[in-house]
Amino acid sequence: MSSIDEPSRVPAPRRRASLSDRIAVAPVGDGIAYVPGRVLVRGEEAERRVGLLTDATERLELDDREEAEGPRWVQLGGLPDPLATVELLRADGLEAQPEHVFFAHGCDPCALAPHPSVGFGALEAAPYRANPYRANPYRANPYRANPYRANEALMNSAMPAHGRELPPRKLAGPGAHPLITVLDTGLAGGSDGGATNPDGQRPPLLYPDPADPDRISGEIDRPDAGIDSSTGVTSAADTWLDPVAGHGTFIAGLIEQLAPGCRVRVRSVIGPLGDARETDVYKAILAEAYPQPPAQRPAILSMSFGGRVLAEAPALRSAVAQARAAGILVVASAGNDGSPLPQYPAAFDDVVAVAALGPDGPAPWTNYGEWVDACAPGVDLVSAFFAAFNGPSPVVNTLDPDHFAAWATWSGTSFAAPVVVAALAREMVLGDCDAAAAVRRVIRAPHLLRIPCLGTVVNT
Repeated sequence: MSSIDEPSRVPAPRRRASLSDRIAVAPVGDGIAYVPGRVLVRGEEAERRVGLLTDATERLELDDREEAEGPRWVQLGGLPDPLATVELLRADGLEAQPEHVFFAHGCDPCALAPHPSVGFGALEAAPYRANPYRANPYRANPYRANPYRANEALMNSAMPAHGRELPPRKLAGPGAHPLITVLDTGLAGGSDGGATNPDGQRPPLLYPDPADPDRISGEIDRPDAGIDSSTGVTSAADTWLDPVAGHGTFIAGLIEQLAPGCRVRVRSVIGPLGDARETDVYKAILAEAYPQPPAQRPAILSMSFGGRVLAEAPALRSAVAQARAAGILVVASAGNDGSPLPQYPAAFDDVVAVAALGPDGPAPWTNYGEWVDACAPGVDLVSAFFAAFNGPSPVVNTLDPDHFAAWATWSGTSFAAPVVVAALAREMVLGDCDAAAAVRRVIRAPHLLRIPCLGTVVNT
């Protein structure tokens, strides 16, 4: 039913957003998504063996730095059966893997043990009831970029929210404001609508600071973009909000609300359908670990995507290890499967894995397990979104579900992770410490409240 003030609209035909021509799903490892026809190998012998086994027609070095030491990971393409090739190479002790595909939020629920939310309401201690995000009535479900639903028309699950009036402020403390890099979808176009920011979609919360215009920056994320298929055909924009459009903007807004004044850089690695290829993530991490000039190296790297992998994804593990060796703290979301099965990159030992809390305890869809380090609010959070987007969805009971004016509400571990990032950044500023010390104080300190299989409770 349309409102009286707005005429009825007939929605335009919606593009059937498809992942089926972009990814494949292995029948092993509880569903490993990978890029068809490609493998990643390290070492001359592994590469030589691929040449003997099959005729690879593509080759790309993932680390092209002249000063890089040791064997480098190489992407080989054009293989008819990459999983069989990987199996043969690994059987001979060589380093090889498929090129994994990760997703914003995760896949289908597949719990193997009782979820931490079961029976949680019976506990007397419930410090989560003061959650300021609880008041939002729309209760947006977390987006599930699911390889098993590749033929469905995926939808964005962000919902419009009332704007917030936030006075100019900056987190004041003796410590320096850290640089935080967010690997995600990018950042909504800037407020000036000029050549460098053509969309004019930057929300006011993230407007450029006149005193420091580069404090919040990022590669442009558009609400409705063309989607490239693996065959080179582009599916044109269709006026509907893309499935994960605004994801990076929302995360940047959370950090700015909770740790104002920090420098935030949003790098694009997630596509409009929510998929992120391992090679893109690998190269983006190395670009942050070895920037030019070195002063552009971030203190914290935030990643709100993940998936299941083969043998702990050694290529991605190598990139994360290099970032950690460079002194970068890595934080990642645990996923929305309601499952204890590890998701990567969150499950790497040297990554802070973050699960989600709701107003009354663990979110029923959050992943959990001994590999999770912390949990934070992740239900109905309110943050920055596209400044002016009105899609073709009809108004129902006075609510227009895709009419956004700079604010949105969204749920998922994707958004619990930047809450932890902001808490760590706050400690760095207020406590005058580095990122490693902030982790010891905010997450590792023995006196902090913890939930079994969800880690330390973090809120700001």
